[in-house]
Amino acid sequence: MRRYSDIFPLVLFGGLMGLLGIGKSIYEDAAKAWVLGRFSQWGYGTEAANVMSGFVQLTPALGGAAVIIWFLHSYIRRQFESAHLAFDRKLQIPAGDYGHYQAYLVVVNTSPTEKLLNCRCEIVELRDDEGELIETHIGLRTKNQADKSTQGRFNLDQGAEKEVPLFDIDQSNDDGLGVINADGREITLPHGIYTAKIHGYGDRGIADELVVRLNTSNCEFIICPDTLRAGSKAPRSGVSVAAPTRNLRG
Repeated sequence: MRRYSDIFPLVLFGGLMGLLGIGKSIYEDAAKAWVLGRFSQWGYGTEAANVMSGFVQLTPALGGAAVIIWFLHSYIRRQFESAHLAFDRKLQIPAGDYGHYQAYLVVVNTSPTEKLLNCRCEIVELRDDEGELIETHIGLRTKNQADKSTQGRFNLDQGAEKEVPLFDIDQSNDDGLGVINADGREITLPHGIYTAKIHGYGDRGIADELVVRLNTSNCEFIICPDTLRAGSKAPRSGVSVAAPTRNLRG
């Protein structure tokens, strides 16, 4: 395939600007002649005709400026309101075998052009099956940060994704649910059903929110129904899929 010259875009731009200049000149001359002719027919003087022709000539510039302002406003609003960091709402079955499983989420940079810096995720609220609050603001880490001294903050390339572990399930212990966190805290809980509200933050855009429920008796890991409406912000379609039944307690 033949490659075009490096100055090809400049030639196109110069030609376009030349055509616009010619079109502007033709419009101004035609508008001025039309206004002068009309005002002469209506009995107005030359000075009034010149003033009115000036307003007519400004009309395209004012219209173009209004369109540009509207476009910039819409673009900037979309950039700031869009959730660049979003949770993938197609949950995976907790990974593992032989009585040891790990439940995790996937976060995605939904922007195809902008790299996200200084991202973070946290469990804002962790509740038991009775709705009792257990913990708040538990900082999370990515899977790749497991053996690193600095955890919690991460970068995300354009269109890339990262796994964020949430819970470790160990069937050999009564207190076999561990909450994976970036703070070095040991948070262990008995087997049961737990609900976690999770926020994901990028360095721009609004925070994404997801509420998940984990049943350690059968490894059912799903999105709570009241958050399915937020799926419009997800980068991929689909709802959560519950895991097949696993008897963790023998």
